Amino acid sequence: MKKEVETIINNQTEFLKYLKSKFTLIHMSNFFFRDFHYGVMSYLQDHGTKMKYHDAEHVAREVGAVLEEKGIFKKIDHQSWLLNYPEFALPRVEKIEKKAS
Repeated sequence: MKKEVETIINNQTEFLKYLKSKFTLIHMSNFFFRDFHYGVMSYLQDHGTKMKYHDAEHVAREVGAVLEEKGIFKKIDHQSWLLNYPEFALPRVEKIEKKAS
């Protein structure tokens, strides 16, 4: 399983963009472990590695720990993180005041 963890970490930007295409990933929003787990399984399958549910869960936990160390994930509890990835921030919307007629 070390190979699968390295595959994801070595392609971190691509992996995060892949997750964003599958799930709602927004800077400073919550992200849940089970979604991450399924994202890991799907990403690896798309890259030619089919994993059993349990094995993919171990890989997801290891990758999640690495992303926590890098500060991309901030742990909320055992099953969720806060995503700290400014590239996925929503565009700012400035309020336009209505002019009095």
